Amino acid sequence: LRPGWRFVSKQLRLEAKDGTAFRVGRVEVFRGEISDPIAHEHKLRDGAFLRLAESNGPPRAGLFAVLQNPFVEWTRTENRIALAYAADMDWKPADGPFLSDRFCLGPCPLSGHEIPAALVPEWKYIPGATLPGGPCLDWAEVEALTDCVRAFLLVHPRVASRVHVGWCENDFQIDAATPEGRAEYKRIIDQAAALGCRHLLYSPANSALSSLAENRDAWAWENILWFGLGQKIRKDEWIPGQDALPDSVREMLAYAKSKDVKLLAYVFPSMAFLQNPVWTKWITKNPPGGYLGADTGDRSFQDWLVAKLVAFQKQTGAGGFSFDHWWIGYDDATSKYAQWAGCRRILEQLRAQLPDAVLDGRQQYHYFGAWTWLAGSYPHPLASDEQPQSFRAFPDLHLDRVSADRQRSAAWWYRIHNFCPPEIMPGFIGHQTPRLDAQNAVRRDRFRARDWDTLGWHYSLLSSIATAPFQHVVNMIPARDAEEFAHFSATDQKWFRDWLDWTDANLGTLRHVRPILGQPMLGRVDGSAAFDGTHGFVFLFNPNYRALPAEFALDATIGLNTGGKFIIRQLYPDAGRGQLLAPRVGAFWNFGDRVSLPMPGADALVLEISPAPASPAEPLLIGLAGRAVLKDDTLELNGVTDEPGRVREAKVVLPSGQKIRAVTVNGFVTSFQQSENTVSLRVTFTGAPFHRCQQIGSFDPKFTGGKFVGAMAIPARIFQQLAERKRQWPITYSDEEMAATWLASHRLLLFVNVAEPSDKLAVQLKIDGQPVTLKRAYTSVLPQVAENTFVGWYADVSSLEPEVAHEFELDLPPLAAGQFQGLFFDNVETEMTAEVTPPSTP
Repeated sequence: LRPGWRFVSKQLRLEAKDGTAFRVGRVEVFRGEISDPIAHEHKLRDGAFLRLAESNGPPRAGLFAVLQNPFVEWTRTENRIALAYAADMDWKPADGPFLSDRFCLGPCPLSGHEIPAALVPEWKYIPGATLPGGPCLDWAEVEALTDCVRAFLLVHPRVASRVHVGWCENDFQIDAATPEGRAEYKRIIDQAAALGCRHLLYSPANSALSSLAENRDAWAWENILWFGLGQKIRKDEWIPGQDALPDSVREMLAYAKSKDVKLLAYVFPSMAFLQNPVWTKWITKNPPGGYLGADTGDRSFQDWLVAKLVAFQKQTGAGGFSFDHWWIGYDDATSKYAQWAGCRRILEQLRAQLPDAVLDGRQQYHYFGAWTWLAGSYPHPLASDEQPQSFRAFPDLHLDRVSADRQRSAAWWYRIHNFCPPEIMPGFIGHQTPRLDAQNAVRRDRFRARDWDTLGWHYSLLSSIATAPFQHVVNMIPARDAEEFAHFSATDQKWFRDWLDWTDANLGTLRHVRPILGQPMLGRVDGSAAFDGTHGFVFLFNPNYRALPAEFALDATIGLNTGGKFIIRQLYPDAGRGQLLAPRVGAFWNFGDRVSLPMPGADALVLEISPAPASPAEPLLIGLAGRAVLKDDTLELNGVTDEPGRVREAKVVLPSGQKIRAVTVNGFVTSFQQSENTVSLRVTFTGAPFHRCQQIGSFDPKFTGGKFVGAMAIPARIFQQLAERKRQWPITYSDEEMAATWLASHRLLLFVNVAEPSDKLAVQLKIDGQPVTLKRAYTSVLPQVAENTFVGWYADVSSLEPEVAHEFELDLPPLAAGQFQGLFFDNVETEMTAEVTPPSTP
């Protein structure tokens, strides 16, 4: 029991006093009896949660009992429990005493806030978006075990990491051996630096150092490893710390340093390094290579690899390493436990020698759970490969939003099912550019260098901050393509950078971030919250195109455990930055109140919650974006804006004792009521409403396919908005690029939104009685792995006449009730107006 721990632990120490080697077989670390009756057991990969029976009523307390590895043998007979694992590994006394993995036992006073233990399959359509029944976890159990994991972290970030991943813009297509290639890569470094990134995973080709023909790994990426020196390191033709760095590598390292960016090297620990035949002696039927590589369970290999990595870092100044292809499941090498423990030791040794290095963990690594991740910076973003074919897409036309929804879904799995502390939770900002052509071949030439999602990236950035505030992993950025690079504005760069800076400024609070509202699901709003005392933040996301309400309570379910009256300030969307949200009753929110907020489709909402002032020194405007000023006994509301057609109930809390006789809104006198120090008024904003993800008609949960008919007039201002976007982002896209629905966002797209869509279904559209061609949209652009990448049908309707009521007719195949989510316009952003009509008395 150590200071700060809310659990006790046990670890076995074994050493041979006579100095002889020995073999560790099965290790039973704990065997004991729980004296209280056990009412319920929830099995985990590394142990179990136990709930203790009460004489009257349901259990109010429980325990977690875990062993720190993913190979645990858990047994329970009534109240007797035991935890063991099969190490099956040789041990040399020269390596010191053998220490077993640690057993931890901790109490869990139950909160009553329960979460379904089973995962809903990603983006499965469930009518009503109801959560599954069955066993549940109590939030107190999740928190207790997460705190236990946190106690063993070897990395304690004071600021968030900011890592740009070059391969997500297909940087492997760039040849850094050529001046042209280096110039292109310098644009990537420039843009990454402008966005606030401090590290960059550097993985271009370098034809002067390596070639595709020499690759010996299963994925054919060896030529880009170790800054292009991977093949030479494998063959001992270039030795870190001894041989000079090639000029092309030195030039890029120096350029990155001039921009305050450190490069990360891409490394496969599973490569078939041949410096010592012991490492590959398990390979008997075929020569080493492909998936047949070094045995990470061999201690001499671990020591050699760590020494090479440290020497490489010291010589190059690398900011760290991205470890991919951790192939730790060989059947004929040392035991799988020994291979896993070897990988863990490699990371622990690196962390001890390079305490500030970014250690990015990729494929295989994330499968083995939190005890594997203690020394690394974070496990695999998205909990899968990032390319679109590798995960199920949420039905959305914007790839950054699709990837963001996947990131939050993965964060739920990491947090609730793997007890991952926020400090090492992986973020994911942006997307990975598709890299497969129509023949399903990975293109090594210049392919899809232009791929910036101009409308999806804000949502993606906030999604990542909301779930993984310590680990910003930035993916495709507008840099390789000279036009995208030139037209990505300084304003947008600052917006991106400011939110990362905001994260650092609030890390003390964001350390407490937790998911709220349940698992991200189709048909639901999801979110997260972080509170430090009575101050905190709430992040809300509506991934659906349908407008839906976000509902939560100001209580312990969001991490707010005490308080009286509160104000809720909107930090995002930008159009309402600083706006205070109005409760239904009174001027301020009370502890325990339920908050219900309408959310437009495919959008985010960021809120700051803090104690309300006892008596404001200046007028406090609530329910509107704008400024409130007192001039004698007149209250002026200036710069007030909102969406056209919106009606707002607003309040102003005045300094104590202030009485007013008139109120103006943007210069116009308006009616009002005053009760004590609170003024109430209603403001109506001029214009026809047309919202983000504007829906034609409404959602019918009983509709089962067939004919759908709706009508809509498109305001002229929408086409003006699209024209202005084209002016600010004047990129000329090819026909092939236009197939990516997240590009060319000056188009007005009409989206047929079906839950769990299939590209095998036939859907037909008529507008004003005339057939219109519907195209199929894929996150991979081409129909690759369609069950993962197909998102629905769309038409470009940019040529429709404005201010005219158009009739839209869809013919749909038979569907499950409610599976048709609706017909929506896309690429329209929320617009604001300062024009108000004379409001009536509230």
